[in-house]
Amino acid sequence: MPPPPDQEFIPAPDAIAAPDQSELLSVVSLRLAEEHRATTYEKYRVVVKYSPGRGYLTLSSAQWKVLKKFQDHWVTVPQVLFQLISDRRCIPLREFYEVVVKAHNCGLLQAKGEAPVEEVTADDWKHTASGKHIRPMVTVAAVGAVVAMVMKPFTLPTEAWELVAGWLIACGTTSVGYFLAACLVRHQECEIYEPRWQWRTLAPHFRVDLDDAIMGGRETEANAAIARLAPLIVAMGIFPFVRPGISFLLFGAFLFHLSPFWWSPALVLLHARYGKPALDAFRRFRFEPNRTMWFALRTRLKNTDTKFLRMHLVLTVAWLAVVLLAGTLPLRVNALELWQSYVDSGGLHFTAIAMLVLLGMMVLGSLLAGLWLIVTGIFRSFHRALAKLLPPKSVPLSPEAVRETLSSSLLFYGFPDKDRELIAATVQPREYARMAMIVREGEPGSELFVVHSGRVEVLRDTESGRPERVAVLGRGDAFGERALLESGVRTRSVRALGKVVLLSMENKAFEELVLSKMSKTHVADVIQKVGFLHRVDLSATWTPQAMLSFARRAIIQSFAVGDTLIRAHDDNQYFFLVYEGELSVLRGPKREEIARLHSGDFFGEISALQNSTATATVVVRTPAKCLVVAKREFLQFLVNDFLIGLHFEKLSSERLGEPIFPLKGRSFDVIRG
Repeated sequence: MPPPPDQEFIPAPDAIAAPDQSELLSVVSLRLAEEHRATTYEKYRVVVKYSPGRGYLTLSSAQWKVLKKFQDHWVTVPQVLFQLISDRRCIPLREFYEVVVKAHNCGLLQAKGEAPVEEVTADDWKHTASGKHIRPMVTVAAVGAVVAMVMKPFTLPTEAWELVAGWLIACGTTSVGYFLAACLVRHQECEIYEPRWQWRTLAPHFRVDLDDAIMGGRETEANAAIARLAPLIVAMGIFPFVRPGISFLLFGAFLFHLSPFWWSPALVLLHARYGKPALDAFRRFRFEPNRTMWFALRTRLKNTDTKFLRMHLVLTVAWLAVVLLAGTLPLRVNALELWQSYVDSGGLHFTAIAMLVLLGMMVLGSLLAGLWLIVTGIFRSFHRALAKLLPPKSVPLSPEAVRETLSSSLLFYGFPDKDRELIAATVQPREYARMAMIVREGEPGSELFVVHSGRVEVLRDTESGRPERVAVLGRGDAFGERALLESGVRTRSVRALGKVVLLSMENKAFEELVLSKMSKTHVADVIQKVGFLHRVDLSATWTPQAMLSFARRAIIQSFAVGDTLIRAHDDNQYFFLVYEGELSVLRGPKREEIARLHSGDFFGEISALQNSTATATVVVRTPAKCLVVAKREFLQFLVNDFLIGLHFEKLSSERLGEPIFPLKGRSFDVIRG
């Protein structure tokens, strides 16, 4: 899929190895592996397998359509996302990025130049068997087993050889069950992996990995689970007439295979009958923004398979009841009599003592935890106070290290090597301790800083008096330039998050070596936009690179009173961020005012993301200025930074009162036109 005309995307490198998520979701070219197999498990559920690496993904039909966008060409994630929004086929962004990350991890999406996922070889299983008659045959065997146990109730083994024989038969029937299940699965053209004898267990047996049965669908999974139980059920119908003592051990093995506490054949069968395969986009998250505890919990609860959960609960209760009954009948003991004996023997006194000890331990643990928090809080406060008092230290750095840092800074992007060498000879390396305050908001400033190593946080003062973090800066990021270009006063506070080394440049050197190379109008324009983006809530947490990218795409445009910027139900080609002035938002046939917009407010993002018409009319009330970005440019900016994309998706969904993706309503081909 070629990129849309005029679209700006950074080309992927020719060869990469193990890209991180930021690279993977922004610049790396990807393609859907040819060696994949897809099967429709049920309506709206597709299981896709990367055969060489044995990687599986369970996807919705919409998610699978997204992955197929990578099928024909090497494309980047921003290109695909741009196309999905243009075609009004975009799924929720967290879901989109999660699918892409997991598809790459399992080998389905291959990065250009990256080594493929390690190959996993399937076994050359020669045996096959049709599962056409497995269910009626097992049903007949189960009825026979029940009749046999009624006619010949099992008893406890009376001789040692009965224990050994029952154990051997249980191991043998389990092995035969695995073999038969593998034959049924292979008959459906599914792969068989790792056939082996498992010795390190109480019941050694032959087993195979049957996970590939999911590629055959529900029927294959169910038949494989039934086949694993079949030999044991047949044995339970025969041995009560031969030796009831042996049948007791077989019944115990059967209960183990019915257990609801592991993926036993019974639980697999129950899931194949009543459950749905969990979508990989909603579990075991790999996309970093999704790996927060609360998001994971909310997503898990929202996508819980309640029908299977209810049936699982029924199986658990029934299994526990059968186990209790099976445990009391051979021993000729009543469960109520056991409980009464426990009470009469003074067991409750022991229970009360145990509960008191447990309560005391909880209280003691709480006190120790509180004491630990107090001590660590005092220590941190002392450390912070000490760091504020310590002056920065001069540290020796090689000219090569300084030049390398300057080359990574956006501020010096495009400077010739000779100019960067002059700047490197001028700057002064300084080391600050952890939590040291580097600059304070409102104080005069005459230095520009570039982060050489470590990280610093940018803080802004709030009405509550508690500073609020607005950004975290790392290597190559610059700060302090606004004080040099405008009023000479710091507009933000900056504090070291750990030991940090900064490159300091005096105002005079900045004017001679930086401002002399750029147009003051151009510098002032960029600083004006970036400085504004620092102040507004929408962009306060953006990275400096993102702010600079937005500033380059935006123009500052003035509007007169009465100007209509967008009109409801009309095509809108721009995103607006109010710089100054006041605007009215009107809706309905009577054009009733529903909101007023001021500096820092924005509009137009919904129609851009939905590739549709505007949802309201916006009229200028007082002379105003806005940062205006064309729709195409806005979407290019958004799809190249997944954090900003997630931010706009959240804001737009809150305004709509419903998720903005998947898209609904009328479509216009305005982006590609």
